[in-house]
Amino acid sequence: MANYSRWQDVKARRASPSAEERAAIEQDLALGQLIYDLRTQAALSQRALAERMGTTQSVISRLEEGGGAKNRLDTLARVAAALDRHLVVSFPQEVPDHIKDGVQVA
Repeated sequence: MANYSRWQDVKARRASPSAEERAAIEQDLALGQLIYDLRTQAALSQRALAERMGTTQSVISRLEEGGGAKNRLDTLARVAAALDRHLVVSFPQEVPDHIKDGVQVA
């Protein structure tokens, strides 16, 4: 019982995320979902994608769980190459409506 009450105390002291932090989390999750969707469309397991990238299954799992935005562009480029896709980084003033398999992060 003591452990439970201490955990409740820790949670009560923890600050709620700001709107900016929430937006960043949502972007991370959207990128992870996109990677998952593309991988499953390609009929690849996490292990198979990892082998194509020269990494481990746990890295793919982390990407798909929303760790993507904190990843470097070269990691995302390796994901794209392993999925026979292109990684496009752009800074347009407005995002075109015709981009179906993209994630807006700003």
